[in-house]
Amino acid sequence: MDIDFIEQMYVWGCDIKGYVAAESITADQYKTITGTDYTA
Repeated sequence: MDIDFIEQMYVWGCDIKGYVAAESITADQYKTITGTDYTA
């Protein structure tokens, strides 16, 4: 999956934690996008 798409989903207010659980992005990428640590 395209990380730009996931970033845009976050900007639109969507919860993107599911993308980490589905292994579309890593916990590090989640932190880069949101500025917070990923917690399951």
